[in-house]
Amino acid sequence: MAFDMAQLTEDRIAAAAQALGDMGTVREMKGITDAEMEAIYSMGFSFYNTGRYDDAEKVFRFLVLFDHLNARYWTGLGAVFQVKKNYADAITAYGYASFLDLKNPKPQYLAAECFLALGDKTNALSAIAALEQFCSKATELGREYLAKATALKALAETNA
Repeated sequence: MAFDMAQLTEDRIAAAAQALGDMGTVREMKGITDAEMEAIYSMGFSFYNTGRYDDAEKVFRFLVLFDHLNARYWTGLGAVFQVKKNYADAITAYGYASFLDLKNPKPQYLAAECFLALGDKTNALSAIAALEQFCSKATELGREYLAKATALKALAETNA
C-alpha cells in the first residue's frame, strides 16, 4: 500500500510530533543526562562501525526506549537493521526518525533503499517524494541527499 503524500503536511507532522513530545521520556523520568546518553550513543556507534551489529542493536534499542524523541537514535537503530537485512524493521525505525526530524533527508533516503531491497518500488518512490518535498535545498546535507535521491529514483524507475 503506497503512502498518500497529499495527506502529509508539515503542520500536521509538527502537531503530531509536539503531542508525542509532551509525554516526556523515560530518560527524563530516570534523570539520565544528555552527556550520559551521548556516551551511550557513542558506544553504539562504535559497535556499528566495528561490525558488532548485535551489540549495536542492543545499545540503540536502549536509546530509543529511554528517549523515543531522538531521531538520531532511531536512525542508528534503522542502520543496524538495514545492515542485518532486516529491512521491514529498518523502514519502521527510519519512519520514526523522519517523523521526528522531517528536515533531515537521510532517514527518508535510507528507507527508500530498504524498500528497493524488498522490491517495493512504489514505496521507495514515495519515500523519495517525501525527501524531495521536505528536504532543504539550501543546506549541504539537503543537496547531497537530493542528488543521491535523484540517482536512486532513476534506478527505481529503470527497474520498474
